[in-house]
Amino acid sequence: MMNIIFFILLGVSIVLMCVKIFAHIYSLMPAVKLKEAKENHKYAILVPARNESHVINNLLSSLDNQKYPKDKFDIYVIVEREDDPTVQICKQYSNCTHFVRPNLNVKTKGAALDQMLKYLLESGKMEEKGYEAVFVFDADNVAADNFLYEMNKTFDAGYELAMCYRNSSNWNGGWVASCSALTFSMINTFNNKFRSRFTERVLVCGTGFFLSTRIIKELGGYPFYCLTEDVELSNWAALNNIKGAYNENTEIFDEQPSSWKVQWNQRVRWIKGHMQVTKKYQKALLKKSITEHDNKFGKLEFAYNILPVAFVVVSLILYCLSMLTMGFIGLFSHQATSIWVMPFIYFGASIFGLYFFLMLYTAAMLLAERKHSNITVGNAIRTVFINPFFMSLWLPIAIFAFFKKEISWKVIEHKGSIDQSEEVEETN
Repeated sequence: MMNIIFFILLGVSIVLMCVKIFAHIYSLMPAVKLKEAKENHKYAILVPARNESHVINNLLSSLDNQKYPKDKFDIYVIVEREDDPTVQICKQYSNCTHFVRPNLNVKTKGAALDQMLKYLLESGKMEEKGYEAVFVFDADNVAADNFLYEMNKTFDAGYELAMCYRNSSNWNGGWVASCSALTFSMINTFNNKFRSRFTERVLVCGTGFFLSTRIIKELGGYPFYCLTEDVELSNWAALNNIKGAYNENTEIFDEQPSSWKVQWNQRVRWIKGHMQVTKKYQKALLKKSITEHDNKFGKLEFAYNILPVAFVVVSLILYCLSMLTMGFIGLFSHQATSIWVMPFIYFGASIFGLYFFLMLYTAAMLLAERKHSNITVGNAIRTVFINPFFMSLWLPIAIFAFFKKEISWKVIEHKGSIDQSEEVEETN
């Protein structure tokens, strides 16, 4: 009976997963090439940098080497105190200015961006400088030399929110870093590529994105203070019919945590932030997906978000628990061996089947990302075997995040690991 129920649940899961399956298939298609921009637009680049003097020079150097006119962008590095060594590094670049946050009571990235943008708006610099959009970077990033050139095409095409390909700068920095890098493969290659093409929506993942000045003026700054302010921005944009795009023809390199403790804290914050955003936007997205004519599917896709995957996971957990329960009941009630052994066999087959599927999924991701990744063969093989465990840990992390009431943003130490120098030079 439980097997029948399981297969029914599996069938429902496959139906719910149809969109995800199609998105994964579409991810294997060639990148969409954008038309050449009619003009070089003017941009402000914002970099929240709390005690990041040991890594920020890599980012500033990569921006200084952009294949884009230097008089068409200015960099604003956001610090928390005037004596931060980052300030002296900023002075080495002609179009780079530091900004000291006036209010440190709210320690989130969203708050830092909001204060910076309010300053640009209220001081009149946004108008005076003629900024048409604002880019956001993390201090440990490195931008490909064609970044602004390619993203300018995206803005010129009429998109007001856009994300580039987010790559890792330390694919070979240990199993935690390698597995973590694949998280953004799932977000970008297996999701954003589809969203951008068929719904003109995009899930912003932290860095390497732009937001138009028109929207910033409408918002009066950057009023996204959830623990995952990037996800909040993405949901707000979907709700308000903001055209979003994903440009995979350029990339930024981001350092992934190599410590499991840091990775755990980061993921707890992500999940808690997703819970905050879901609570704030899901009902409105579902309602508008029914009542509005504009991009119903785009809103619905954001509203149900991880529901298909969650349904599959819950179905599998319930099945495994039921098999274990039946097995132990049979064992302790002294039933015939042929009766109580089978549930344990089904349980073991389910766990092995899931592990084997996640191994194949990891291998598929690595193959799909082979042009972007410089992971060694040895590390790739190791990642194929370890990543299923890494992905499975989302469940206990989600449970921990659900019951943990207070979660604060914690500093992630960056080592300035860069092992992709050849890829930066070749991206064009």
